[in-house]
Amino acid sequence: MKVMNLLLFFSIFVFCVSSGCINQDVIEETPHPRITNMDVMSTPANEEFELKVTAYIQNPLNTDTGSLSLKVKAKDPSTNLIIAEHEESVGYLKANEQSYKTISFNVAGDGDKIVLIELFEDGSLVDESSTHVRLVSEVTEEVPNVILTDLMIETIQATNYGEDIIFEASPGLYNQGEEANKITVVVTAIVDDYTRYTGSAIASNLEQSQKTRATVRMTVPADKSYSFNVDVIVDGEVTSSAQTTSSIKLHDLKLETPTTYSLVESSSPIAEEMPAEEEEESVEETTEEESPGFETPLFVVAILCAMGILRRWKKDC
Repeated sequence: MKVMNLLLFFSIFVFCVSSGCINQDVIEETPHPRITNMDVMSTPANEEFELKVTAYIQNPLNTDTGSLSLKVKAKDPSTNLIIAEHEESVGYLKANEQSYKTISFNVAGDGDKIVLIELFEDGSLVDESSTHVRLVSEVTEEVPNVILTDLMIETIQATNYGEDIIFEASPGLYNQGEEANKITVVVTAIVDDYTRYTGSAIASNLEQSQKTRATVRMTVPADKSYSFNVDVIVDGEVTSSAQTTSSIKLHDLKLETPTTYSLVESSSPIAEEMPAEEEEESVEETTEEESPGFETPLFVVAILCAMGILRRWKKDC
């Protein structure tokens, strides 16, 4: 009887194991290489994003692995469609060791993405891991570090028998950002579209919120009127550009007497308004037009009447 009970118990145990009724945790999984962690870094690249995916791989076996490879995929979570993928070989991993592999590839478009990484051993999938990332385009508004405040002009002397004049143009500079190096100031004296005179100078380094002036010495014809354009170049890039609001005749300026002029950004239109006095004069001229008068005909009629009365008076006498 005991033998029959033992056989019955053994039959029930074998049935439960084969049917999966016993907790699967009792059955140990076959060890294999696995992904322990993954990192994802994104960098905007024009209209795409460069993803750098780093997978950390561990070999828990007491033997070396077979040939390992990684396949990285980027999916659109709304459609679950694969939008980019890349595969690279990892090689072999020794027993009880761990390593990592970084894979770079480009993904088009921003927004939420799913990054999936799969680990293959001898062509067979052995492990995988995934994470969500949000790709955001960097929107950077360019703010000039060094801007122009005004322009100071000082005539030094006349030369070439008075035909030319030497002057110094000193633009005011203000640094509204971090410390700026390699500041170059370019001043252009403009007569017309075809006649320009250009000079430049290098200003000292500017710390944050610091003001200074850069002095450019130039020689130009004395009998011309000039408008001035000023450019500020920092590290090879134009950070500010401005121009004077009116023409300046250097010959009329007093020698060695600095005169400061205002500047406006070159992109801003310069509206030359008519002075108020000239407007009033033009209004008066239009309102004081000569109305058609009758002074001359009336004067002639009056003379004729007077002559007629005089003749009658003589006859009566």
